[in-house]
Amino acid sequence: MSTSDDLSEDGLDDIELVDEKPLSWFDVSAIGTGEMLFTAGWAWIVFIAASYGILWSILGFVGGAIVIHTAWWLYREMITAVPEPGSLQSYAREAGVFPLGTSYLILYAPVYGAFMWLELLIADELLALLFPGVPAAVWPYVVLVPVIALNLLGHQITGKVQSILVVITLAADLVLAVAVIALIANTEAWDMNWPSPTPVTFMTFFTVAGLWLGIMAGIMEVQQVLVDEWKDFRRSRDVGLMSAAWQLWVRQIPLALGVLGSLPVAALLVMPVPTIGVVEAKFGQNPLFYLALFAMLIATYTTLSVYFMGMGKILALYSQQGALPRAVGRYSRRSVPWVAIVILGLFALVGAYWSDFAFVSHVLSTWSTTLYFVVALLYLLMKRRKDLDRPIVSRFGTPLAVFLLVFTAIIGVAIAMTDWTAALTWVALVVIVVVYDMFVVPRTKRGAFYREQILRRRTSAARL
Repeated sequence: MSTSDDLSEDGLDDIELVDEKPLSWFDVSAIGTGEMLFTAGWAWIVFIAASYGILWSILGFVGGAIVIHTAWWLYREMITAVPEPGSLQSYAREAGVFPLGTSYLILYAPVYGAFMWLELLIADELLALLFPGVPAAVWPYVVLVPVIALNLLGHQITGKVQSILVVITLAADLVLAVAVIALIANTEAWDMNWPSPTPVTFMTFFTVAGLWLGIMAGIMEVQQVLVDEWKDFRRSRDVGLMSAAWQLWVRQIPLALGVLGSLPVAALLVMPVPTIGVVEAKFGQNPLFYLALFAMLIATYTTLSVYFMGMGKILALYSQQGALPRAVGRYSRRSVPWVAIVILGLFALVGAYWSDFAFVSHVLSTWSTTLYFVVALLYLLMKRRKDLDRPIVSRFGTPLAVFLLVFTAIIGVAIAMTDWTAALTWVALVVIVVVYDMFVVPRTKRGAFYREQILRRRTSAARL
């Protein structure tokens, strides 16, 4: 019996692919909207600025932005050379380190799930402000169940409704930032929060840059979605950074600076959601307060929805590759990876009972830092290939890749010095997935078939 017949009998052909609409700019921007609201509303103020002050927060942000700009300069060239979905897996295949790329692709699901844990903390606090008498244990289910149900029914966040929601958050960000800066911020609080309350060393800049990279982590995903989903490949490739990164930062940084200049950090620390808290402290629960709260809730729900939509596909993909039980890759009649969504829902719910914010943040920072390290590594390995259909020819690519390797390596060491447990936890996860993908998956029938096909496939840039 032929291999294809064996695969058919084993049920490998019972997984249907999703027939979905292309995403628009508004759809894609929602992926990072909630994360950046979380950034401005809590993480930067409570976690970074509280430890290092406004000055070093800004300097660290610049360091993180340099990393992302450099990585995108290399990434867009790899996308041009290998223009196919799969991103890190595809580039790692051409670089000869396929399991490493698989590890960073597949681990997007739990990593993004950790972001959802933090999103849940924000959503819980926002709903508690509206309904203080309701038990706190109810809110995680109030947030998650509707989002999971909508995704299981096939209602993904695309189209006009999503565009309207993103426009609302854009307008609310602007209004809130102007109001906070004009009506609440003051020079006394700004001067008090400007210097670092902790000793500054040589590694401080790299430590703060790493923390920022952890917060910026979703930017790479948004960039990749832009390239994969937009019909105009050249435009999506070239404007990906502008649309995915700066449109978020320009909206959120003024708001964060305004909040940091409103009250001493010690007062902001005790607020569950400082973005909302400073407005409530100044004006009470007035229309501006409800506007900010409403916009953040929208961003939270849309970001959670993207989590289930995007990460569900990743789990289903890994199942198709033979690495997970076949059931994980099953799609419903509505073209929804329903088993994967249920698994991710249970994982997200863990966040309702996880309170170690510092540990999660440090793991995210380690992941993001090493992700960009891997991007530079894959670029250099791909550049050595002389048999690619479209060789890599990026201007200044090699020195930029070497710079990125060194820069992210130092940042990784700085984060590890801050929290060795979190850093080693991430490294252990990567090693486990790499070893599993190298030695276990190829020994399964479906895994062997997948690798026989994918590792021998040649890519082409002819469609460009």
